[in-house]
Amino acid sequence: MADTALQDPSAFATAAQGVLANTAVQPGDLAVVATSGDYGDLNDIPLAGLANAIINGCGRVSHRGDQSLTDSWGKAPVDLLSVKAEGTVSAGTIKHVTSAFTLSETGHVTFVENATLTGSGAILFRRRIEAKDAWKFYNAAAHYSARVYHDHGANVDFIITVRKADSVDDFASTTQIATGTVSVANDSNSDIDLAVADMGDCRNGIEIEVKVDCGAITTKDTYFGQEQLSIGTAKRPFLVRPLALEEKLVSRYVRSIGAILGVANSGSNMQAVFSHPGMRAAPSYEVDAPIAMTDGYTADFTQSQASITSVHENNADHGRVDIAYFSGLTSGRFHIQRGTGGLILASAEL
Repeated sequence: MADTALQDPSAFATAAQGVLANTAVQPGDLAVVATSGDYGDLNDIPLAGLANAIINGCGRVSHRGDQSLTDSWGKAPVDLLSVKAEGTVSAGTIKHVTSAFTLSETGHVTFVENATLTGSGAILFRRRIEAKDAWKFYNAAAHYSARVYHDHGANVDFIITVRKADSVDDFASTTQIATGTVSVANDSNSDIDLAVADMGDCRNGIEIEVKVDCGAITTKDTYFGQEQLSIGTAKRPFLVRPLALEEKLVSRYVRSIGAILGVANSGSNMQAVFSHPGMRAAPSYEVDAPIAMTDGYTADFTQSQASITSVHENNADHGRVDIAYFSGLTSGRFHIQRGTGGLILASAEL
């Protein structure tokens, strides 16, 4: 064996290199994740941009104004979230709040204000994940979390239920995967969580419902936000995606339509074309105020009432519709949308 004194010193680690080696990730540190393959067994690593399967779980993207609380599922101001009540509903307004920073990292949450319910009262929140995104949870563990607040006067059970669609993107019939109950104290910003050991075959789509089992209440408030569903039973830090990315993800399901072109075919009606490339499916249309159009050189025209009268045909990329309730149109004349007037939404929400 050669004498080490005769070896080139550069063949040996320096003291500084030895310190780096001692503080680096050691093989033993990877033993758990190498065996389990579970993301939750890794620490202090960056999260992937799509780790949260709930689009707009941050609540920052909103196309609709305040909505009345009813006993039927309705679209919330926060895009892709549905809300309803059980029992007899006397009052309640669903709002989008942007400054609840003690509850949510972004400050954006859904606010059910001044709810008054009698009988077996409850407030329910619902999210759906389409089949094209649900496949990654196939036979995998998952973790759901959200942040909530209420002022109902006593502890209230928040019941989390995860279901799978029985047909692709069709939630008319569902099968329960898992459920759990979290008791939330009055006047307290709280976390609610559900770890699911095995999501099973959920490739048709995933539905998540949170039921606030409050019973009869009078003019009470509930806040709900910061939703996340991720792979693995361990709770991950909440993922706040860049707003531009979140808006792009939302646009597959709901988006505003502008710069429409129409041609009058009577004194009160025109046919118009809508462009909305790349939506999940052929959307429905809604408008929140009368549509304003102009022929560009003679006059402006505004509907007497907000309406998209009929849909001739449409698909995921574009559509042809009738918009009526104008007056004074000249048949055959083309019109373009003005910058004022109603907001037209295309919705392919689940």
